[in-house]
Amino acid sequence: MLFSELALDPRILSAVTTAGFTEPTAVQAQAIPVSLAGKDALVASNTGSGKTAAYVLPALHRLLTVPRVGSASAKPGPRVLVLAPTRELVLQVEKAVLQFGTAIKGLKSTSVVGGVPYALQLRMLSRPLDFLIATPGRLLDHLRSGKVNLGQVEVLVLDEADRMLDMGFIEDIETIAAATPATRQTLMLSATFAGHVGRLANEMTRDPQRITITSHTDRHEGITQS
Repeated sequence: MLFSELALDPRILSAVTTAGFTEPTAVQAQAIPVSLAGKDALVASNTGSGKTAAYVLPALHRLLTVPRVGSASAKPGPRVLVLAPTRELVLQVEKAVLQFGTAIKGLKSTSVVGGVPYALQLRMLSRPLDFLIATPGRLLDHLRSGKVNLGQVEVLVLDEADRMLDMGFIEDIETIAAATPATRQTLMLSATFAGHVGRLANEMTRDPQRITITSHTDRHEGITQS
């Protein structure tokens, strides 16, 4: 399969080609059509499988093809919200957004993580955004202080959901999700959907499509311990 077979906007495909990619990975080939159809999804896939592009590309396609609701008087806040467990992953996702979103004139994307002055983040959060990529703890700080509006969120992505729950973010995630519209599309990516991750998935998604690329029990097959 080629990226050109995935029904992405030609402008997105051009950016993908410029980045040197022609064939989607397994997770991209399965997850992109589901996301483009507007369906919720539970994606079991490991780090290194290309999962970031699996949700970034269809989200960018949405920005190009679906007008912002009430765009004539756009309210502050993001259309796409991505939650990730670490600063490093947040910055990696934002890099992918900017790399593949070159065709979107005036693309507005920002990250919210710890270690960055609040004033800078508040300036970005006070305007309409296309993408907001954040760690749950810092975003919850802004939400509780009334400095961020999540009422415009159309797509909510939980990347490495199992890691976020292992780090104790479950209540933060639930609070953040409750501040977004119930009509949103929700995409959860995790190495496993067992236990508390599965329970959260049941709470936050509606009739989700399940996509399993690799089992979490196979992650360390190539490692020999001695």
